[in-house]
Amino acid sequence: MDSLSVWSSVIKFPEQVDQVIKELAVFPIPESFRSVKNIVLAGMGGSALGGRIIQALERESLKIPFQTCTEFHLPNYVNQDSMVIISSYSGNTEESLSCLNEAVARNAQIFIITAGGQLSNLVKDHKFPGYVFDPKNNPSNQPRMSLGYSATSLAMFLSSCGFFQLPDNMPELYSYLTSKNSRTDDYQALAHHLSGKIPVFVVSEHLKGSIHSLKNQINENAKHFACYFDLPELNHHLLEGLTFPKTNPDNLFFVFIKSNHYHPEVKKRYSLTEEAIKRQNIPYLEILMFGPNRFFETFELLQAAGYLGFYLSQQNGVDPGPIPWVDWYKDEIRKVV
Repeated sequence: MDSLSVWSSVIKFPEQVDQVIKELAVFPIPESFRSVKNIVLAGMGGSALGGRIIQALERESLKIPFQTCTEFHLPNYVNQDSMVIISSYSGNTEESLSCLNEAVARNAQIFIITAGGQLSNLVKDHKFPGYVFDPKNNPSNQPRMSLGYSATSLAMFLSSCGFFQLPDNMPELYSYLTSKNSRTDDYQALAHHLSGKIPVFVVSEHLKGSIHSLKNQINENAKHFACYFDLPELNHHLLEGLTFPKTNPDNLFFVFIKSNHYHPEVKKRYSLTEEAIKRQNIPYLEILMFGPNRFFETFELLQAAGYLGFYLSQQNGVDPGPIPWVDWYKDEIRKVV
């Protein structure tokens, strides 16, 4: 049940990452980019996920303010001292094109990341600098399955500008991700646990962007509701929100994603939070991340998102490729004038 070759895109995630690393190893950057004071990435859906992923690494790696914008309009502070990155897989996303027009009107620095469409033509015609990638390692041609392109290209670009610190072992990322293919049985088992349940993922710090991507892929590929919360924030409200409805133990399944790279005070809170969930008779399990650094763990969880979304789609007996409700919405919104 995979009419659009989603599985082929899942297993090619390391190749997407490797392709971008090689293509952007030497990339010309306008000197004016290096002096901007803030960055906004404008994109929607899968094309915005790269921004969320990098934004979650801000405590360790980002050197100036960074914001992801998923609206028709840019933040009010955007001006000539800002950089606006327009990210759109298709190159024709209405909201992204609207933000591009605003960026031009406000004299912001502009960079485009796309695989085609109108934005691709603007780059090829030298109207704006940008990276047009060939999605040859995304056979499904679905934006949500191109995270290796969007996240890696954004990290590489910001590094070239001097705003983002890549790990010293960046050349080893491809082999690291390839080695993690051996964990796929874990995600198949997790999909079995989540069948018929509402997944509630719990993460912290650098993994918040990746878990947002995982939730999106479960939504679109498995057609399955999922949500996430971050520690320590959830300790200040969610623990009181699990008493009702009384069917919570039957419907919810918590997944705690733990990392040795979390702040020591954050790590202390995981066992207590798990105890609170246990005392309310809600099932849960842990996933442990063992990456050499936060950046590698971020990409490992991105890779896991593809596997888990696909396995859960098969558990649910649905084709992961087609997105009928999203397509219905897009058709209907065009009728609204």
